[in-house]
Amino acid sequence: MTNYLTTPSTPETISPSYGNAHYAQNTLKVVASFANLISHQIFCLFERGVVYRGRMGEEMFELCLFDLDNTLVETDDMKDLRESGKNKNDAAYIKSVKNEFLADIGRHIYSEDLIVRLRKKFPEMKIGIFTRSPRSYATTILTLAYPSVQWDAIVAYEDVARTKPHGEGVHKAMLSLGCKNTAKVVLIGDGDNDIRAAYNAGCVAVLDKTSWENRLTNDNWNALGHIPDVIISDPEKIFEVIENYKAYLPELERLLYRVDKVSSSRFDKVNKFIHRGAGGGKTAYPIFASGRSFSGYESLKLRKKWHRLTTGIHAQKDADQFPDAWIEAVRIFIRTQFPLLILLGGELIVSVIPHRPGRKPRLENFLDQLAASYLKEPLKGKGKVSFVSDLLAYKDGVRSNSNDKLGPVERFENVRDHLFVKREDVVKKGPKFLIIDDVSTTGATLIYAKKYLTEAGATEVTCFSIAMNISNVLYD
Repeated sequence: MTNYLTTPSTPETISPSYGNAHYAQNTLKVVASFANLISHQIFCLFERGVVYRGRMGEEMFELCLFDLDNTLVETDDMKDLRESGKNKNDAAYIKSVKNEFLADIGRHIYSEDLIVRLRKKFPEMKIGIFTRSPRSYATTILTLAYPSVQWDAIVAYEDVARTKPHGEGVHKAMLSLGCKNTAKVVLIGDGDNDIRAAYNAGCVAVLDKTSWENRLTNDNWNALGHIPDVIISDPEKIFEVIENYKAYLPELERLLYRVDKVSSSRFDKVNKFIHRGAGGGKTAYPIFASGRSFSGYESLKLRKKWHRLTTGIHAQKDADQFPDAWIEAVRIFIRTQFPLLILLGGELIVSVIPHRPGRKPRLENFLDQLAASYLKEPLKGKGKVSFVSDLLAYKDGVRSNSNDKLGPVERFENVRDHLFVKREDVVKKGPKFLIIDDVSTTGATLIYAKKYLTEAGATEVTCFSIAMNISNVLYD
């Protein structure tokens, strides 16, 4: 039986026989307030660590949660009706939802047959809904679109104190179904709020782009910028994702789990911009990343706890030797990003963001290790890969972003005013350049590295970060 995650006196059970419309409306408010109180207490249990989260196991997911609108079904045209339905459960509203939904027979993104097959293939896995839409709207549409499907849990707008991008709805579904490990829960959605909610809840995030238009919206770009665990554009792929989502991870994360990839290697391209306060504009500076590093914000605590690459980055903070997977990820990126170098020849100069005065030359050590791997196993084909550790440098007076607690504008100004091209003689030879950083947050170091190399005469500069920092997901 479907678990609607409501208190016994839910709006679904209220009918005209219980009293007049005024009484029903007040009852709705009381029920919603009580549900919000309960959901907040549930979230606090996770925050305090009362609920066991554990480390990622090898078993399959225990719970699969879907977003509703534009993930399961196309409902862009129902936006106004959807937003007007909060705390409504009257017959007139439900009739309006039914009529508008049925006016278009081609709304399915995930067919009813697909959901039925998903249930049959993974009988032990619970399947539910976490939506920002009102409960009466959501249950009406689910009944119309999936009449034979029994959802194990439905968490709607009224069921939580804070809906997406907060992860409370994920936790509420978990506790109602007896799921204790967030690493064994997956949330599938089409938007940035879905990815942020998954990260805040501490579970796996799947971005399904099936409903996206060719021209991407700001929300589309933001979702991609948060680098979900999995990105798909075909609902049928969800079967492979449930079986082995790690095969879809960004390349370095996949390598750390030692699983085979499903298709091409994944390096996420994230556009970064110079902060307007530092003189920036609309010029995008793309940075490729082979993985993610979850920051120390409270909103990411549950996800950071079991993220393997984040743990590894902290472990390598003062290292002289880096994991082989880090080296392999860069080598794979070079092979896939520069195919003409292999086929037609030419030279690629690889360098790194320099250490700051008084600091350990970590990335220079990484570059030496990368260079040693090419001595042992050279690049196949006609091209040449060379390594120049002192291509860039910092002037005296550069500050530490973290130790000096620099703000966003100050970080850009600090790099802008102190980074410079030390080896202009190398630039004048006309090779391609690949500049590597370990963790990119604002992108300031790689942005100015590219900017200054281009100004010095470089015609092609590619920026690469071992990991992209995932910052506070509850910035709203």
